[in-house]
Amino acid sequence: MDIQYNTKPLIAVEYPGTVLNVDEMSRTLGGKQQMFKAFKNPSKRLELKFRPSDPFCKCVHGDRFNTTNIVMKVTKRIKRKSKPNELPSEPDIQYKIEFLGVASTTYKFKSLADFQILPVSFDKDEGKYKSLLPKLVPTTLHPASWLEEEMELFVPPILFSRFDFPQSTYSEAQTKMKVQEANRHLPPNIIGRGRKRRAGHAVFATFEEKKVLDKPKPEAVTQLKTYPLDVEVKKKVDVLFQERPVWSKNALQLRLKCEKSRLKYPLPCSAFYFTNGPWRTLWVRFGYDPRRDPASKSLQVLDLRINPSIPINEKGYRPRSSYYSLPNKNTLNHTRVATIKTLDLLPMCKDDEIMDDKDMETRLLTCEYIPGQLPTARQCFYQLCDIHLEAVQKLVHQNDGQEEFCHEKDGWCLPGTIEKCRDLIMVDIQKTVQELKENEIQ
Repeated sequence: MDIQYNTKPLIAVEYPGTVLNVDEMSRTLGGKQQMFKAFKNPSKRLELKFRPSDPFCKCVHGDRFNTTNIVMKVTKRIKRKSKPNELPSEPDIQYKIEFLGVASTTYKFKSLADFQILPVSFDKDEGKYKSLLPKLVPTTLHPASWLEEEMELFVPPILFSRFDFPQSTYSEAQTKMKVQEANRHLPPNIIGRGRKRRAGHAVFATFEEKKVLDKPKPEAVTQLKTYPLDVEVKKKVDVLFQERPVWSKNALQLRLKCEKSRLKYPLPCSAFYFTNGPWRTLWVRFGYDPRRDPASKSLQVLDLRINPSIPINEKGYRPRSSYYSLPNKNTLNHTRVATIKTLDLLPMCKDDEIMDDKDMETRLLTCEYIPGQLPTARQCFYQLCDIHLEAVQKLVHQNDGQEEFCHEKDGWCLPGTIEKCRDLIMVDIQKTVQELKENEIQ
Protein backbone atom coordinates (compact mmCIF):
# COMPACT_ATOMS: atom_id res chain seq x y z
CA MET A 1 0.00 0.00 0.00
CA ASP A 2 1.09 3.60 -0.45
CA ILE A 3 2.46 5.25 2.66
CA GLN A 4 2.28 9.00 2.79
CA TYR A 5 4.24 11.06 5.28
CA ASN A 6 5.64 14.52 5.73
CA THR A 7 8.99 14.84 3.90
CA LYS A 8 10.05 17.83 5.97
CA PRO A 9 12.71 16.82 8.57
CA LEU A 10 11.46 16.86 12.14
CA ILE A 11 13.16 17.50 15.48
CA ALA A 12 12.40 14.99 18.23
CA VAL A 13 12.78 15.43 21.99
CA GLU A 14 12.95 12.35 24.18
CA TYR A 15 11.33 13.88 27.23
CA PRO A 16 12.47 12.23 30.50
CA GLY A 17 8.99 11.86 31.97
CA THR A 18 5.37 11.08 31.31
CA VAL A 19 3.70 13.88 29.35
CA LEU A 20 0.15 14.57 30.51
CA ASN A 21 -0.04 18.18 29.37
CA VAL A 22 1.86 19.37 26.29
CA ASP A 23 1.73 23.01 27.35
CA GLU A 24 3.25 22.22 30.75
CA MET A 25 5.94 20.14 29.05
CA SER A 26 6.78 23.05 26.74
CA ARG A 27 6.96 25.33 29.76
CA THR A 28 9.57 23.12 31.44
CA LEU A 29 11.69 23.41 28.30
CA GLY A 30 11.60 27.21 28.43
CA GLY A 31 8.72 27.71 26.01
CA LYS A 32 8.66 27.57 22.24
CA GLN A 33 10.91 30.62 21.86
CA GLN A 34 13.75 29.13 23.93
CA MET A 35 13.32 25.76 22.23
CA PHE A 36 13.63 27.33 18.77
CA LYS A 37 16.82 29.13 19.86
CA ALA A 38 18.33 25.81 20.91
CA PHE A 39 17.21 24.13 17.69
CA LYS A 40 18.85 26.81 15.52
CA ASN A 41 22.22 26.62 17.32
CA PRO A 42 23.85 23.16 16.93
CA SER A 43 26.26 23.84 19.81
CA LYS A 44 23.48 24.76 22.25
CA ARG A 45 22.06 22.17 24.64
CA LEU A 46 18.36 21.95 25.39
CA GLU A 47 17.61 23.05 28.96
CA LEU A 48 14.92 21.38 31.04
CA LYS A 49 13.67 22.69 34.39
CA PHE A 50 11.34 20.43 36.34
CA ARG A 51 10.31 23.49 38.40
CA PRO A 52 10.06 26.28 35.81
CA SER A 53 8.66 28.79 38.30
CA ASP A 54 11.71 28.32 40.56
CA PRO A 55 14.69 30.43 39.36
CA PHE A 56 17.00 28.35 41.57
CA CYS A 57 16.14 25.10 39.79
CA LYS A 58 19.16 23.27 38.35
CA CYS A 59 18.78 22.62 34.62
CA VAL A 60 18.98 19.17 33.08
CA HIS A 61 20.66 19.40 29.70
CA GLY A 62 19.65 17.47 26.61
CA ASP A 63 22.30 16.70 23.99
CA ARG A 64 21.78 16.87 20.26
CA PHE A 65 22.14 13.68 18.20
CA ASN A 66 21.85 13.08 14.46
CA THR A 67 19.27 10.35 13.90
CA THR A 68 17.05 8.84 11.22
CA ASN A 69 14.09 7.97 13.42
CA ILE A 70 10.63 7.49 11.92
CA VAL A 71 7.96 9.35 13.87
CA MET A 72 4.66 7.47 13.96
CA LYS A 73 1.30 8.14 15.54
CA VAL A 74 -0.37 4.96 16.77
CA THR A 75 -4.05 5.07 17.72
CA LYS A 76 -5.54 2.13 19.61
CA ARG A 77 -9.33 1.66 19.47
CA ILE A 78 -11.11 -0.88 21.65
CA LYS A 79 -14.64 -1.89 20.71
CA ARG A 80 -16.56 -4.16 23.08
CA LYS A 81 -19.40 -6.31 21.66
CA SER A 82 -20.93 -7.45 24.94
CA LYS A 83 -24.66 -6.93 25.42
CA PRO A 84 -26.59 -6.40 28.67
CA ASN A 85 -27.09 -9.52 30.81
CA GLU A 86 -24.39 -11.37 28.79
CA LEU A 87 -20.89 -12.41 29.65
CA PRO A 88 -18.28 -9.98 28.27
CA SER A 89 -16.65 -11.23 25.10
CA GLU A 90 -13.19 -10.51 23.84
CA PRO A 91 -12.91 -6.86 22.76
CA ASP A 92 -12.24 -5.92 19.17
CA ILE A 93 -8.92 -4.02 19.10
CA GLN A 94 -8.00 -1.94 16.10
CA TYR A 95 -4.76 -0.04 15.49
CA LYS A 96 -4.36 2.95 13.27
CA ILE A 97 -0.80 3.88 12.26
CA GLU A 98 0.04 7.24 10.77
CA PHE A 99 3.56 8.16 9.62
CA LEU A 100 4.35 11.77 10.52
CA GLY A 101 7.86 12.05 9.14
CA VAL A 102 11.56 11.40 9.81
CA ALA A 103 13.36 12.96 12.79
CA SER A 104 16.85 13.88 11.59
CA THR A 105 17.71 15.48 14.96
CA THR A 106 16.89 14.09 18.40
CA TYR A 107 17.55 15.61 21.81
CA LYS A 108 18.26 13.02 24.50
CA PHE A 109 18.59 13.71 28.22
CA LYS A 110 21.41 11.52 29.51
CA SER A 111 22.89 13.85 32.13
CA LEU A 112 22.37 13.72 35.88
CA ALA A 113 19.25 15.36 37.29
CA ASP A 114 19.79 14.93 41.05
CA PHE A 115 21.80 18.13 41.63
CA GLN A 116 19.00 20.14 43.24
CA ILE A 117 18.76 22.43 46.27
CA LEU A 118 15.27 23.51 47.20
CA PRO A 119 14.70 27.06 48.54
CA VAL A 120 12.89 25.87 51.66
CA SER A 121 13.23 26.26 55.41
CA PHE A 122 11.83 24.29 58.32
CA ASP A 123 9.07 25.97 60.31
CA LYS A 124 9.33 24.77 63.91
CA ASP A 125 5.90 26.10 64.86
CA GLU A 126 4.04 24.24 62.13
CA GLY A 127 6.51 21.33 62.01
CA LYS A 128 6.92 21.33 58.24
CA TYR A 129 8.96 22.89 55.46
CA LYS A 130 7.90 26.11 53.75
CA SER A 131 9.01 27.74 50.52
CA LEU A 132 11.30 30.78 50.58
CA LEU A 133 10.43 31.90 47.04
CA PRO A 134 7.95 34.61 48.16
CA LYS A 135 10.76 36.21 50.17
CA LEU A 136 13.48 35.69 47.56
CA VAL A 137 11.64 36.60 44.36
CA PRO A 138 9.36 39.69 44.41
CA THR A 139 6.00 38.99 42.79
CA THR A 140 4.53 42.48 43.24
CA LEU A 141 5.82 45.98 43.87
CA HIS A 142 7.08 45.94 47.47
CA PRO A 143 8.09 48.91 49.63
CA ALA A 144 11.76 49.52 50.46
CA SER A 145 11.27 47.99 53.90
CA TRP A 146 10.79 44.59 52.19
CA LEU A 147 14.52 44.48 51.47
CA GLU A 148 15.36 44.98 55.15
CA GLU A 149 13.21 42.13 56.45
CA GLU A 150 15.08 39.25 58.08
CA MET A 151 14.87 35.86 56.46
CA GLU A 152 16.53 32.46 56.53
CA LEU A 153 19.90 31.99 54.87
CA PHE A 154 19.78 30.41 51.42
CA VAL A 155 23.00 30.34 49.40
CA PRO A 156 22.96 27.82 46.53
CA PRO A 157 26.35 26.70 45.15
CA ILE A 158 27.70 28.38 42.04
CA LEU A 159 28.64 25.02 40.51
CA PHE A 160 27.09 21.69 41.43
CA SER A 161 29.51 19.47 39.56
CA ARG A 162 32.11 19.93 36.87
CA PHE A 163 30.67 17.05 34.87
CA ASP A 164 26.96 16.32 34.56
CA PHE A 165 27.51 12.84 33.10
CA PRO A 166 27.94 9.74 35.30
CA GLN A 167 31.59 8.80 35.74
CA SER A 168 32.90 5.28 36.10
CA THR A 169 34.39 4.90 39.59
CA TYR A 170 36.21 2.18 41.47
CA SER A 171 35.58 0.89 44.92
CA GLU A 172 37.79 2.00 47.80
CA ALA A 173 39.44 -1.40 48.05
CA GLN A 174 40.38 -1.40 44.34
CA THR A 175 41.78 2.12 44.63
CA LYS A 176 43.95 1.18 47.62
CA MET A 177 45.32 -1.85 45.80
CA LYS A 178 46.26 0.28 42.77
CA VAL A 179 48.00 2.89 44.93
CA GLN A 180 49.92 0.24 46.87
CA GLU A 181 51.06 -1.42 43.65
CA ALA A 182 52.16 1.92 42.16
CA ASN A 183 54.12 2.86 45.32
CA ARG A 184 55.70 -0.54 46.00
CA HIS A 185 59.20 0.33 44.73
CA LEU A 186 59.27 3.99 45.79
CA PRO A 187 61.72 5.33 48.39
CA PRO A 188 60.13 6.31 51.73
CA ASN A 189 60.72 10.04 51.14
CA ILE A 190 58.78 10.16 47.83
CA ILE A 191 55.12 11.11 48.02
CA GLY A 192 52.95 8.26 46.79
CA ARG A 193 51.42 8.30 43.35
CA GLY A 194 47.98 7.16 42.28
CA ARG A 195 49.16 5.37 39.14
CA LYS A 196 52.15 3.57 37.77
CA ARG A 197 54.93 5.51 36.12
CA ARG A 198 54.60 5.54 32.35
CA ALA A 199 56.71 2.90 30.68
CA GLY A 200 59.65 4.71 29.12
CA HIS A 201 62.37 2.35 30.42
CA ALA A 202 64.27 5.34 31.83
CA VAL A 203 66.40 5.01 34.98
CA PHE A 204 65.30 7.29 37.83
CA ALA A 205 67.54 8.20 40.74
CA THR A 206 67.05 10.06 44.02
CA PHE A 207 69.51 12.19 45.94
CA GLU A 208 69.60 9.65 48.81
CA GLU A 209 70.71 6.68 46.69
CA LYS A 210 74.32 5.75 47.45
CA LYS A 211 75.22 3.68 44.39
CA VAL A 212 76.22 5.24 41.09
CA LEU A 213 74.08 4.22 38.13
CA ASP A 214 76.41 3.09 35.35
CA LYS A 215 74.23 1.42 32.70
CA PRO A 216 70.76 1.73 31.18
CA LYS A 217 67.97 -0.79 31.39
CA PRO A 218 68.18 -3.65 28.88
CA GLU A 219 64.62 -2.83 27.78
CA ALA A 220 65.71 0.68 26.77
CA VAL A 221 68.56 -0.65 24.62
CA THR A 222 66.27 -3.19 22.98
CA GLN A 223 63.68 -0.53 22.34
CA LEU A 224 66.23 1.76 20.69
CA LYS A 225 67.24 -0.98 18.23
CA THR A 226 63.71 -0.96 16.82
CA TYR A 227 64.21 2.70 15.81
CA PRO A 228 67.30 2.74 13.57
CA LEU A 229 67.02 6.45 12.80
CA ASP A 230 67.28 7.29 16.52
CA VAL A 231 70.57 5.41 16.82
CA GLU A 232 72.25 8.30 15.01
CA VAL A 233 70.63 10.71 17.47
CA LYS A 234 72.07 8.70 20.38
CA LYS A 235 75.59 9.11 18.99
CA LYS A 236 75.16 12.88 18.97
CA VAL A 237 73.69 12.77 22.48
CA ASP A 238 76.73 10.82 23.71
CA VAL A 239 79.05 13.46 22.27
CA LEU A 240 77.18 16.18 24.16
CA PHE A 241 77.37 14.20 27.41
CA GLN A 242 81.14 13.92 26.98
CA GLU A 243 81.21 17.69 26.68
CA ARG A 244 78.98 18.21 29.71
CA PRO A 245 77.91 15.35 32.02
CA VAL A 246 74.60 16.95 33.07
CA TRP A 247 71.98 18.35 30.68
CA SER A 248 68.38 19.41 30.67
CA LYS A 249 66.10 18.04 27.99
CA ASN A 250 65.36 21.52 26.64
CA ALA A 251 69.08 22.28 26.32
CA LEU A 252 69.72 19.01 24.46
CA GLN A 253 66.83 19.71 22.14
CA LEU A 254 68.25 23.17 21.44
CA ARG A 255 71.79 21.94 20.74
CA LEU A 256 70.60 19.15 18.45
CA LYS A 257 67.97 21.37 16.77
CA CYS A 258 65.41 18.59 16.93
CA GLU A 259 61.99 17.89 18.39
CA LYS A 260 61.50 16.30 21.81
CA SER A 261 60.13 13.13 20.20
CA ARG A 262 63.59 12.42 18.77
CA LEU A 263 65.02 12.18 22.32
CA LYS A 264 62.39 9.80 23.69
CA TYR A 265 64.37 6.60 23.04
CA PRO A 266 68.05 7.69 22.80
CA LEU A 267 68.11 9.68 26.06
CA PRO A 268 67.29 6.78 28.48
CA CYS A 269 70.19 4.84 26.90
CA SER A 270 72.72 7.58 27.62
CA ALA A 271 71.73 9.07 30.99
CA PHE A 272 69.59 8.69 34.08
CA TYR A 273 67.09 11.17 35.51
CA PHE A 274 67.26 12.82 38.96
CA THR A 275 63.87 13.17 40.66
CA ASN A 276 65.00 15.40 43.55
CA GLY A 277 68.00 17.23 44.92
CA PRO A 278 70.17 19.94 43.32
CA TRP A 279 70.03 18.17 39.91
CA ARG A 280 66.36 17.30 39.81
CA THR A 281 64.64 17.34 36.37
CA LEU A 282 68.12 16.93 34.79
CA TRP A 283 69.68 14.02 32.90
CA VAL A 284 73.07 12.78 34.15
CA ARG A 285 75.52 10.66 32.16
CA PHE A 286 75.76 7.03 33.25
CA GLY A 287 78.75 6.43 35.52
CA TYR A 288 78.99 10.06 36.65
CA ASP A 289 77.96 11.04 40.19
CA PRO A 290 77.60 14.83 40.64
CA ARG A 291 77.27 14.36 44.41
CA ARG A 292 80.96 13.42 44.58
CA ASP A 293 82.35 16.03 42.18
CA PRO A 294 82.38 19.66 43.37
CA ALA A 295 82.90 20.73 39.73
CA SER A 296 79.26 19.84 39.11
CA LYS A 297 78.23 22.86 41.17
CA SER A 298 77.67 24.99 38.09
CA LEU A 299 75.45 22.25 36.60
CA GLN A 300 72.88 22.42 39.40
CA VAL A 301 69.33 23.48 38.67
CA LEU A 302 67.53 26.63 39.81
CA ASP A 303 63.74 26.59 39.89
CA LEU A 304 62.43 30.07 39.07
CA ARG A 305 58.73 30.87 39.46
CA ILE A 306 57.45 34.22 38.23
CA ASN A 307 54.49 35.97 39.80
CA PRO A 308 51.46 36.41 37.48
CA SER A 309 51.64 40.18 37.99
CA ILE A 310 55.02 40.28 36.20
CA PRO A 311 54.84 40.06 32.38
CA ILE A 312 56.78 37.43 30.44
CA ASN A 313 57.76 36.87 26.83
CA GLU A 314 54.43 35.63 25.48
CA LYS A 315 55.91 34.67 22.12
CA GLY A 316 57.11 31.45 23.65
CA TYR A 317 54.08 30.97 25.91
CA ARG A 318 51.73 28.15 24.95
CA PRO A 319 48.62 27.95 27.14
CA ARG A 320 47.39 24.52 28.08
CA SER A 321 44.45 23.28 26.11
CA SER A 322 41.23 23.04 28.12
CA TYR A 323 38.68 20.36 27.39
CA TYR A 324 36.05 21.75 29.79
CA SER A 325 33.21 23.77 28.35
CA LEU A 326 30.13 25.36 29.84
CA PRO A 327 27.33 22.93 30.75
CA ASN A 328 24.91 24.62 28.35
CA LYS A 329 27.32 24.16 25.44
CA ASN A 330 27.59 20.93 23.53
CA THR A 331 31.11 19.61 22.89
CA LEU A 332 31.10 18.20 19.39
CA ASN A 333 32.91 14.88 19.09
CA HIS A 334 35.17 15.17 16.08
CA THR A 335 36.63 11.93 14.80
CA ARG A 336 40.36 11.82 15.31
CA VAL A 337 42.29 11.23 12.11
CA ALA A 338 45.50 9.24 12.37
CA THR A 339 48.48 11.26 11.18
CA ILE A 340 52.07 10.25 10.55
CA LYS A 341 54.83 12.71 11.44
CA THR A 342 57.07 12.46 8.42
CA LEU A 343 59.67 14.58 10.21
CA ASP A 344 60.44 11.67 12.54
CA LEU A 345 60.99 9.37 9.56
CA LEU A 346 63.87 11.47 8.21
CA PRO A 347 67.45 11.05 9.46
CA MET A 348 69.08 14.01 11.12
CA CYS A 349 71.97 15.71 9.36
CA LYS A 350 74.05 18.88 9.72
CA ASP A 351 72.03 20.68 7.08
CA ASP A 352 68.75 19.76 8.74
CA GLU A 353 67.52 23.14 10.03
CA ILE A 354 64.25 22.37 11.80
CA MET A 355 64.11 25.66 13.68
CA ASP A 356 64.64 29.07 12.16
CA ASP A 357 66.62 31.88 13.81
CA LYS A 358 63.61 33.44 15.57
CA ASP A 359 62.53 30.07 16.90
CA MET A 360 66.07 29.41 18.09
CA GLU A 361 66.11 32.68 20.06
CA THR A 362 62.82 31.78 21.73
CA ARG A 363 63.96 28.22 22.51
CA LEU A 364 67.19 29.59 23.97
CA LEU A 365 65.23 31.50 26.61
CA THR A 366 63.62 28.27 27.83
CA CYS A 367 66.93 26.93 29.18
CA GLU A 368 69.15 30.02 29.56
CA TYR A 369 68.62 33.31 31.38
CA ILE A 370 69.87 36.31 29.42
CA PRO A 371 69.84 39.74 31.12
CA GLY A 372 67.60 42.22 29.33
CA GLN A 373 65.22 39.54 28.00
CA LEU A 374 62.10 38.19 29.67
CA PRO A 375 61.61 34.44 30.28
CA THR A 376 59.08 32.57 28.16
CA ALA A 377 57.31 30.71 30.97
CA ARG A 378 56.04 31.25 34.51
CA GLN A 379 58.17 28.38 35.80
CA CYS A 380 61.70 28.00 34.44
CA PHE A 381 64.46 25.50 35.22
CA TYR A 382 67.93 26.95 34.65
CA GLN A 383 71.29 25.31 35.20
CA LEU A 384 73.53 27.70 37.12
CA CYS A 385 76.08 27.84 34.31
CA ASP A 386 73.32 28.99 31.91
CA ILE A 387 72.40 32.04 34.01
CA HIS A 388 74.32 34.86 32.31
CA LEU A 389 74.09 37.28 35.23
CA GLU A 390 77.39 38.39 36.74
CA ALA A 391 76.03 38.78 40.28
CA VAL A 392 74.68 35.22 40.21
CA GLN A 393 77.97 33.77 38.98
CA LYS A 394 79.84 35.53 41.81
CA LEU A 395 77.54 33.94 44.37
CA VAL A 396 77.87 30.49 42.81
CA HIS A 397 81.69 30.54 42.68
CA GLN A 398 82.34 32.31 45.99
CA ASN A 399 83.36 29.04 47.69
CA ASP A 400 85.37 27.48 44.85
CA GLY A 401 87.94 25.06 46.22
CA GLN A 402 86.29 25.07 49.67
CA GLU A 403 83.37 22.70 48.99
CA GLU A 404 83.04 20.15 51.78
CA PHE A 405 79.46 18.90 51.78
CA CYS A 406 76.77 18.43 49.11
CA HIS A 407 73.41 19.56 50.50
CA GLU A 408 70.11 18.35 49.09
CA LYS A 409 68.82 21.91 48.58
CA ASP A 410 71.89 24.04 47.72
CA GLY A 411 74.21 21.25 46.55
CA TRP A 412 77.88 22.29 46.59
CA CYS A 413 76.99 25.99 47.08
CA LEU A 414 76.89 27.74 50.43
CA PRO A 415 73.56 27.46 52.30
CA GLY A 416 71.07 30.02 51.01
CA THR A 417 72.88 30.63 47.72
CA ILE A 418 70.06 29.33 45.52
CA GLU A 419 67.52 31.59 47.22
CA LYS A 420 69.80 34.63 46.83
CA CYS A 421 70.35 33.83 43.14
CA ARG A 422 66.59 33.61 42.66
CA ASP A 423 66.15 37.06 44.25
CA LEU A 424 68.84 38.56 42.00
CA ILE A 425 67.14 37.20 38.90
CA MET A 426 63.77 38.59 39.96
CA VAL A 427 65.34 42.04 40.52
CA ASP A 428 66.87 41.89 37.03
CA ILE A 429 63.52 40.83 35.50
CA GLN A 430 61.71 43.76 37.13
CA LYS A 431 64.44 46.07 35.84
CA THR A 432 63.94 44.69 32.32
CA VAL A 433 60.17 45.18 32.58
CA GLN A 434 60.66 48.81 33.64
CA GLU A 435 63.04 49.47 30.72
CA LEU A 436 60.60 47.96 28.23
CA LYS A 437 57.79 50.14 29.54
CA GLU A 438 59.96 53.29 29.22
CA ASN A 439 60.87 52.36 25.64
CA GLU A 440 57.19 51.91 24.75
CA ILE A 441 56.37 55.38 26.11
CA GLN A 442 59.16 56.97 24.06
